[in-house]
Amino acid sequence: MSNSVDATAEDYSHDAELLGHPVGLYVCFATELWERFSFYGMKFLLVLYLTKYHLFTDQMGLNVLGSYAGLVYALPLIGGMLADRYLGMRKSVVFGGVLLCFGHLLMAVEGYQAIFYAAGTTLTENLTLASGEILTAGTMLAEDVMIRDTAALKVFYFALALIVMGVGYLKPNISTIVGKLYSMDDPRRDSGFTIFYMGINIGSFAATLLCGWLGETFGWKYGFGAAGIGMVIGLITFLRGQKYLKGHAEPSEPEKLTKKVFGPINVEWSIYLLTLPALFVAWWLVQHEHVVLASQNVLLIVAIVGLILYSMVHTKQDQDNRVAYTVAAVAVLSGIYAVLVNLHFLPGSVELAEKVLYGSIILIVGFVIYGFKTHYSDEFGRTVVLMVLILSTIVFWALFEQAAGSMTFYADRVVDRTAGGITFTAAQFGSLNAGFIMLLAIPFAILWTWLAKKNLEPSTPVKFGLGIVQAGLGFGALVFGAQFPDQAGQVAMIWLILAYLLHTTGELCLSPVGLSAVTKLSIGRVVGVSMGTWFLATALSETVATRLGRMAAIDTSGGEVADVATALATYTELYMFLMWLGLGVGAIMIIISPILRRWMHGVH
Repeated sequence: MSNSVDATAEDYSHDAELLGHPVGLYVCFATELWERFSFYGMKFLLVLYLTKYHLFTDQMGLNVLGSYAGLVYALPLIGGMLADRYLGMRKSVVFGGVLLCFGHLLMAVEGYQAIFYAAGTTLTENLTLASGEILTAGTMLAEDVMIRDTAALKVFYFALALIVMGVGYLKPNISTIVGKLYSMDDPRRDSGFTIFYMGINIGSFAATLLCGWLGETFGWKYGFGAAGIGMVIGLITFLRGQKYLKGHAEPSEPEKLTKKVFGPINVEWSIYLLTLPALFVAWWLVQHEHVVLASQNVLLIVAIVGLILYSMVHTKQDQDNRVAYTVAAVAVLSGIYAVLVNLHFLPGSVELAEKVLYGSIILIVGFVIYGFKTHYSDEFGRTVVLMVLILSTIVFWALFEQAAGSMTFYADRVVDRTAGGITFTAAQFGSLNAGFIMLLAIPFAILWTWLAKKNLEPSTPVKFGLGIVQAGLGFGALVFGAQFPDQAGQVAMIWLILAYLLHTTGELCLSPVGLSAVTKLSIGRVVGVSMGTWFLATALSETVATRLGRMAAIDTSGGEVADVATALATYTELYMFLMWLGLGVGAIMIIISPILRRWMHGVH
């Protein structure tokens, strides 16, 4: 085989194989398995750790989860760009893996457990407050006092920043390497990605079972530590298996990396070193959820309207539509201002901001209608459909991602988690999604193929609608199950299992076709921007999910719920709202699917 990084498709056929696939596939499979093991091993412990050990309120814990998850799904866009232009995929994966190892291992730094002193407590020893004030023994507290290990929390936030940056470098590029191992017309390509996808779910399934059990049973540091060990194993696996990538993951223009930019420092080391100040930005952002949410909203508004505008200009070279473009610009700026005020990022009246936001939406809809009348083309229609699909995914993932937030609280506080003499931890329920995917992914693929042969396969918009409806039905199972609490006021775990099952079947309807839809519906020259918009919407949905979860935030004393019945009623109220949201948006998608399918112009 050629040593060139620009190896031809014919070269791939000479790569070493195992079970009919390039050995490099199994290197990527194992690396991603352990990376997902580390990621999910800590994700489902996160809010429990913050609320039970550091005694965060539900709202505080969900804020951290929202900003962290939102950044995790946004930064791969930058990591992918840096790999494409400079580092190449192999170097990006190695660097990301190193950051992840440090991040996950730092998660094991617990510090001392927070202590809560209720108002009216008489101190038996001196107490030093966070402000430095010392309350002497014998003092009766006039108000509640919480003592937290602020130094350990700073380390914790830095650990999250390392994980965020590490995922940004590793996540987009390990998948790309898999694609590089096959030529475009290689019949093994799809099955190779199926094997790789199974690695993701095996890692997720094993992590939530093992780390969830270790963390809640023996101590948080053991759960987080096991996740960190998993990432170390993944990095070692990738380093030892680099030779099997056969040069397919090297930089496209390696000479760029050796160019000096800061004295003796070349481009490659500049990227590594500039990651350090970026880490401190991420450290600050994970502590400021409202900034993350505001940024996501602003970027998504700009991206969606910008792509629609590009499709208009791209398809009709017309200079007589300045009024329409001015209206679009006013709508975007007004919408951004309204979002920032509504999130308390800028001063102003929230009531007025909401009216401005509604007006901006009307202007944007009018702008789209105007486009159909004056600029209508296949590309414009497909772009509009793609934007509708992207917006609908925000609803689906905001419902689906309740799993690591409100549904984990639900499992911990109101679910009877004992079956057959075994008591499961709340975090372990997160394994249900991966388990159901491994059971149902192949049957769903067979189902779509069977329906396609009979010309009965649903269109992409219908699949999206069905996925959102099933997410809503999952919460319907929890609402229904809440009517049958036991004597302790707890709900049988079967209803939570059913909710996860419905969420997974919904995911299998929507997720596999989503990325394919982006590549098929976007204009060729802006496929990358369109894909970035898709992931930006996913990142936004993570933060929106925790905002929705905050609607069921419960005041706890010392991390425990005093009244199970009240907690169950609070969660049921939230899930009733989420059920109708999913059913309503899903039904709308199905109803408008004939129109969207017509605008897709032959794209299935």
